[in-house]
Amino acid sequence: MEQRNKAVEDEKLTGIEGTVWYVEEPGGRVTLWKCKPESVEAIHWALGINKKAVIATCWNFLETSDDLSYETLLPLLAEEYEPRDIEAFRPYIQECIRQVRQEFEFKDRVLAQYAKLSISIYADKTGVMRALSQRFARSEMKKVYALIMTTGQKS
Repeated sequence: MEQRNKAVEDEKLTGIEGTVWYVEEPGGRVTLWKCKPESVEAIHWALGINKKAVIATCWNFLETSDDLSYETLLPLLAEEYEPRDIEAFRPYIQECIRQVRQEFEFKDRVLAQYAKLSISIYADKTGVMRALSQRFARSEMKKVYALIMTTGQKS
């Protein structure tokens, strides 16, 4: 992977970020192992722990589990960061978790309300949006529409 990566402007790289291996242990437990080329790893370590990385890790966690908390997120964060750095960043990690949970719950609520309509947004966009506007604030409606369209659900 390292041989295929090339430096471009502003200390950026083009090529392969890395791979994730899903390894099944003899007892049946599956663990994830990240394999990154040295150049990518150097960039990741230089950045240190930050909110953007934590939020991405939260969403990655939600791909395989619903129990998002500081304690359940720790193993994933420990793959990239030192325990002392994680603990020092704890208040921000907890805020990121709260934010991602809130977005996740909003998405679930939108999709549940949409499913109750039994009308496809592709068949009657106006009718669907009018009905959903009774359940969501005007300021949320662009996000409601975007969520429905990005999930590809037809109700």
